Amino acid sequence: MKNRFAHFSIRFLSVLLAGVFLLLLRTVTQNPVCALLAPQFASPWELSKLVFWPFLLAAAIPLQDGGKFLSRLPWLTMAPVAAVLIFWALAALKPGPGVYLLIWVVLSAAALALAQRGVLAGGDRSVWLVLAAAMGILYIVLTFLPPTIGPFLDPSDVAAMATIPC
Repeated sequence: MKNRFAHFSIRFLSVLLAGVFLLLLRTVTQNPVCALLAPQFASPWELSKLVFWPFLLAAAIPLQDGGKFLSRLPWLTMAPVAAVLIFWALAALKPGPGVYLLIWVVLSAAALALAQRGVLAGGDRSVWLVLAAAMGILYIVLTFLPPTIGPFLDPSDVAAMATIPC
């Protein structure tokens, strides 16, 4: 039991540190490579990058906990989708950045705990591998060619949120 907590703690801290690093990276540079990893503005889709890329790092950390990379893939794909939906719902309430940060920490902890317990780990894992790869490709493509609908829009950009009459 003690080892499971230690392994969870290592992965959770790696997710938090990677997420904070991505936020700092966003403020420091405007490099296109960094744009793939760090959120460029506060849209729900962009903020979900703080879940996907750190989770990919955490899933790849080899620990002696018996869990394999493929067994953590369901939560690598489910957690960013949940983040997009939660952040999109929160955008209507217009909370401060602290609420988004709290939701990110709680969602990360819950998804990592469920991944470590093996929830959704049974069955054919190749489907989850394809979904995780598709999500990575979507993050890359939609960073540079975002659609102008719902969760892809910057909530602080009034012109993007409402049509301007001519």
